[in-house]
Amino acid sequence: MNKLLLIGVISTSLVFSSIPKYSTTAVVTLVGAKIAASNIDKPVEKYKRKDCPVCKGKGWYISGDGIAKVDCGYCEEETKEEPEPVVIEKVYADPPLVPIPSSNPTRRIYRR
Repeated sequence: MNKLLLIGVISTSLVFSSIPKYSTTAVVTLVGAKIAASNIDKPVEKYKRKDCPVCKGKGWYISGDGIAKVDCGYCEEETKEEPEPVVIEKVYADPPLVPIPSSNPTRRIYRR
């Protein structure tokens, strides 16, 4: 029984390990594209700031060499949704044109 199993495994490996007589570039490209396309649909979920295991709620952590503070990219700050402020625009009417006295009576000058 063991010899039969061993012969089956060896023969299977020999059949599937043969070198194909055609180029596998297209197949590899298509498989790689399929794998890359399947990863795009996954949204990145970040920790809430208070539950972050990296920064422990601070929003930053010390870099690996211990020199700099690094902003934490593993969590997102909890934002309180504030309503957008209402902007009221005041529309002023143009002031009426007022004639300016001039020494030349044929020339009329107006100002606002």
